[in-house]
Amino acid sequence: MRMRAALCLAPLLWSAAATAQDRPLVIPQAEGEKHGKILGRALACGVPRERVDATIAAGRTRMQAALGRALTDERYVPSLDDAMRLETSLPPPSPTACEKGLAAFERLEKTAP
Repeated sequence: MRMRAALCLAPLLWSAAATAQDRPLVIPQAEGEKHGKILGRALACGVPRERVDATIAAGRTRMQAALGRALTDERYVPSLDDAMRLETSLPPPSPTACEKGLAAFERLEKTAP
């Protein structure tokens, strides 16, 4: 009887593991830092605040869907804010750095839902 139950559960466990492997690993602190650097650079290069705010809202929604509200608020948002604060406090970026920053910002904007 136990063997039969184990054989019935095996496909379920295997499919759950396969599904988990299909989803990319999301580390909220790393994502927040990466997005904050891109968004801060975009602000420093003159992108309007409204566009940046819309991208922040979309990123937060995406993180909440992937991680839940608690991890988003406790880890993603503080990392995002810290990275943005750092990027905007630095001296103005060079024109080539702005080109790269704007390209990264546009890619991030396109991934927004």
